[in-house]
Formats: sequence, C-alpha cells, structure tokens
Amino acid sequence: LSSAIASALAIGHQQRAMISEEAGTGAARAIQLIDACCLAKAYVTAGIGKGVQLGKGCGPVVQTQFPSSHRHFPSIALLPRAKSSETPAFVPMLGATSLSEGEELKLGKILPIVDSVEWVEWLSSVEGITDLQLRIKNEKDPKTISSIINKAQATCKSAGIRLWINDHWEAAISAGCFGVHLGQEDLAACADVGGLEKMQKSGLALGISTHSYAELSAALGVNPSYISLGPVFGTSSKSVAFDPQGLATVFKWRDLIKPDVPLVAIGGIGDAKTAKKVKKAGADCVAVIGAVTNANDINAAVEELVEAMS
Repeated sequence: LSSAIASALAIGHQQRAMISEEAGTGAARAIQLIDACCLAKAYVTAGIGKGVQLGKGCGPVVQTQFPSSHRHFPSIALLPRAKSSETPAFVPMLGATSLSEGEELKLGKILPIVDSVEWVEWLSSVEGITDLQLRIKNEKDPKTISSIINKAQATCKSAGIRLWINDHWEAAISAGCFGVHLGQEDLAACADVGGLEKMQKSGLALGISTHSYAELSAALGVNPSYISLGPVFGTSSKSVAFDPQGLATVFKWRDLIKPDVPLVAIGGIGDAKTAKKVKKAGADCVAVIGAVTNANDINAAVEELVEAMS
C-alpha cells in the first residue's frame, strides 16, 4: 500500500511539472497525499481482486493499471447508512438517457444555475428544462434567503420543475424543495451538525461537487443523487482553486462512479457544441449558466443544449 501511495504522489508531481492540457488532467495534477491514499486503496483492491494463490501465478496482489473501476474505488462514509452501497442514502436518480426500466427519477439533461427568483420564474416555463439550481449570491440575512427560496420553490412547484438549492439546506428543507447541492466545504460543515441526516429524513435529493480523487471518495460515501465534476473547462462565473479538469477527467470519473449515478459536468460549457463533447466523454447532464442566461434566444439555446445531451 505504501508503494502505491508513493506512486500516486509521484504521478501528481509529474503532472504538475507538465504545462499543456494534453499532458494530464486537472485531477491528476492536483494529486496530494489524501488523493494518493484513495488511489492506492483502489489500486491494491483491484490487485487483490485479480490475485491468485502463491505459487500459482503472479501472486495474491497483481500489479494492475491506474484505477479505472467503481468496483475498486474507495468511499469515505459520512453517514452510517452510507456504509452500504446497496441502499442509497438520498433520492436515487438516473441519467436522462438511461435505459433502465426502474422507478428512479431521471435527472434532466441540463441543469441551469441561476441566482435570482426572476431567473427561476423565467426559466421555469422554458420547454426542455426539468431541473433548476438556485445559487444565491451576496446575501447573508437568513430571513431574506428563506424568502427567496420560498418564492422560487412556489414557482417551480407550480411549473412542475425540480428546484435544487445551492448550500442553504435548512431553508431548502423548510421550503419543501426537491434537492440541495453542496460543495465539499459545505458538505463537511453540514455533516458536522447532523444536516445530512436531516435532509435524508426530509426526503431531499442531494448533489455533491467534486474536483479531486479524495473529494470523489467523500461524495461516494454519502451515496448522493448525483455527483458533479468541475470545472471541466476554464470558467469566469465562479472563482475556483482547481485547474480545468478536461474531458479526460470526465472519462475517468464516469469509470469511477457507478453507472446508475448521474454524472454532472460543470464549468466552461458555453454552448451545445461543447456540451456534446462532454456528453461523449460520459457526462449525463451539464450544469450551465451563461450558455442559457447570456443567450440571445433562451428557448433556442435550451433546445440545442438538450439535443446535444440526447
């Protein structure tokens, strides 16, 4: 295991020394000790799975390739029930193009992210949109935040749209929203105060952001409704501490996440042409901002994005 950890760290150092996008993915360039531990665990688990009895081949731990299967990648349990991968901790969902005939809900092909009730009202009537995420910026007053979320939820409920609230999980529970999206810092803070259990009991869906292998392990441990990866490309809509991941990381994430868990790609997906590339790489849904809000014809932009993700 120690050798595998050292090897993973070496990969990170090597990738950071390279400049071009083709030289490596954002996640590989970001490998630190905790990421190396997750990769090493996956590597050793895969090796044990392919091992044989001593004297009958290559031994009990086979030297395999870079981790590439969700069956081997570890999860970090934050919820007791999340220790069992058989029972989802939150509302189970599938990708919109999934061929499964189960009763799980299907996440929309696109997930527009907006910052106001006005945008929610506007987009809730656009054909092709089934899910919206509200990311409230520059507002600290809890009462004002709750009021905004209540208004947005009332609009979405009337229009038959599923509303996801970024970060403000307590207000989302009170308003009866469909789901919550949490970044890694907010996920940890929420878990510390029992928020995950409260959302679970309220029947909320949960989406989680990931940017690195360790963050992916943490997300998998919660068994969320979907997992997002970003930024896939460079973006100016939000300040982030991670390099663009590139399409190669989308491919990798799709392998490391169970096929029945939707993968949402976010960051720099500004048009249908780019969305189509991300879809081909393995994403089930694209979270978009400017591709919709900056469009001259919003209805046409949504139609093109949905078609690209079909």
